[in-house]
Amino acid sequence: MKAYPGKTQFIVRSSEIDYHGNATIPALVSYMQEAAWENTRDLGISMYDLLERGLTWVLQRMRVEMFRYPTHGETITVETWASGRERVFLHRDFRIYSSDNELLGQATSVWLVMDVVKRQMVSVPDFITEIEVEPNQDPLPFAKGKLPQLQEVQCTQQMPVRWHDIDLNRHVTNTRYLQWILDTLPTETLEKQLREIDIIYKAESILGDTVVSEAGKGETETILLHKLTSQETGKELVQVRTVWEVLN
Repeated sequence: MKAYPGKTQFIVRSSEIDYHGNATIPALVSYMQEAAWENTRDLGISMYDLLERGLTWVLQRMRVEMFRYPTHGETITVETWASGRERVFLHRDFRIYSSDNELLGQATSVWLVMDVVKRQMVSVPDFITEIEVEPNQDPLPFAKGKLPQLQEVQCTQQMPVRWHDIDLNRHVTNTRYLQWILDTLPTETLEKQLREIDIIYKAESILGDTVVSEAGKGETETILLHKLTSQETGKELVQVRTVWEVLN
């Protein structure tokens, strides 16, 4: 069986926008993941298909670039496709288009397969590797290498993990981490436009944990570095680099 791209339409809802009327990054990443779910379902390798075998998908890294944010009520199309495989790492790309085919944003992502009982990553099983990856277009340049370490913390906030933060994998859903990263920042930063986010998921947190979100300056004035850690264990959960642009 050959992999093929999928396209899914979404209408930006009022609950998914900021006060500028633009879709938020967590909402856009949710759209992308929903489109990926539909595409993997059609290929017979959705999360439900994996869960039947005691396995699940886990997002390891994602880099999103936005050129224009869709607004409330706007119809967008998310195109997604399997773009490659490297040992245990499976790559999936995304493009977001407006109704008149304007490229609004794009993203690359890296996924792993986890044993849901042992909570450990496993080799990619045969029923996934048997699917031939033939992307419909050239793969996007995917994020690789380490992110700079946060050295000087300027903002910090504690986030208790509650019931609605948990997903099917029984750990904090990755879009909630995105929300916590942004919620930690001051208003003057959030007034700017988030142009790029590169996020690495390192460990999971579960119901009852407390997550500490920290942020500070990066390499330039337009870049911020972030990290989320477990208050209980001190383990780093998420590492992030964001790029911002002043709105006109």
